[in-house]
Amino acid sequence: MAKASISATDIAVYHHLNCDLYLWNTYNEPLALKDPQEISELCQAQWHRGEEWESTLFTWLDKSNLLLRVPPMPMEEDVLLENILADDREHFFIAGLCFWPPHNRLAERFEAVGNRPVNFGLAKPDLVEVVRRENKIVWKVIDAKASKAVKVCHVP
Repeated sequence: MAKASISATDIAVYHHLNCDLYLWNTYNEPLALKDPQEISELCQAQWHRGEEWESTLFTWLDKSNLLLRVPPMPMEEDVLLENILADDREHFFIAGLCFWPPHNRLAERFEAVGNRPVNFGLAKPDLVEVVRRENKIVWKVIDAKASKAVKVCHVP
């Protein structure tokens, strides 16, 4: 049975590997589940390093009064907007956010260019950066990585 959805992590790996076949296999091939005891010590160490980096980053943001934590459950766009509007900071980051993509609107856009729609999975960004500019809210997704080669978020 196929996975039938693509996550943000799948897309990040696709871009990192620059491999169309990886993306196709992710969407179309059955998942090969690994026994947790088969995971190498190197993979476990890399995972632990990533967890430590994320913890350090979130602690720094929190101490700098730049972090808004929300419950890690799927959030509707109107609830997210209420949370953003209720916060009076000009610049901050949201952690814990997860949401479903707008499947209907995405399907329309795929159809408009003659492609079959792709089902995206539940989005769980590490952080969403929010900046208020000229009576507008500008936001971007931040995927905080421990690796220096792919890190997009740096703590001074």
